Amino acid sequence: MTREQQPWLDVPFGEKDEAKAAGARWDWRAKRWYAPQPGMPELARWLPGQRTPAEDPVPGDPGVASPEEDPAEGAEDEVRLAEALRRLTEPNVLARLTRRRPPWRVLHAVPGGAGRGDIDHVLLGPPGVVTVNTTRHLGQAVRYDGDALTVDGGPTEHVPRARAEAERAARLLAAARGVGDEEAPPVTAALAVIAAAVAPAPGGQHPRGVLVATPASLPRLIIALPAVLDDAEIDELYAVARRLGTWVRDL
Repeated sequence: MTREQQPWLDVPFGEKDEAKAAGARWDWRAKRWYAPQPGMPELARWLPGQRTPAEDPVPGDPGVASPEEDPAEGAEDEVRLAEALRRLTEPNVLARLTRRRPPWRVLHAVPGGAGRGDIDHVLLGPPGVVTVNTTRHLGQAVRYDGDALTVDGGPTEHVPRARAEAERAARLLAAARGVGDEEAPPVTAALAVIAAAVAPAPGGQHPRGVLVATPASLPRLIIALPAVLDDAEIDELYAVARRLGTWVRDL
């Protein structure tokens, strides 16, 4: 089924996280949410024409983007991140000179299983696997200290959730390869945070096993991770990761 045949959704900015958790996916080119399959009841409320005037978002309501916080601004950051990650899979000057293939592989919008939404990007390369999800806090200040990540001073669960998602990805890949959890590939979680500022709190520590950065900075942190896999191991993982059945099984 082509993307054009899949139902578009009218998702207000304030409901994007809820829609994503229900299974909606984001089209980078059209800059619009869509249902991965027709007839998904959990997404019916966002089908065009399903909202009543009383349900329409009102500017100034909590969780609704104001004119100063245009959702398109965050969408552009997400597109640039996707393009930056894609470039990791293309040969650079050194690779051309040495005739070495780029070591990175990337998958986009990887299913997370029933009720789990999806993983925005999954990268496979010398450091192992990196699961990347984007979180949008336009115009707000994000600070982190270990697992504590705040948005304008308010607590969130972004870091623990990102780590849990990475750990689940490791178990899924191990199960698909027919090995135990102890032989799971190394997986790092990454949060691409779209915000006015992203920085550690004064004296704060980086979260264990989770990268936190702006979309512009995140690719540099990813390629700086220590290498643990060779080309053959990356190819083996990629062959498993690109299969839909790897990600939709129950654990």
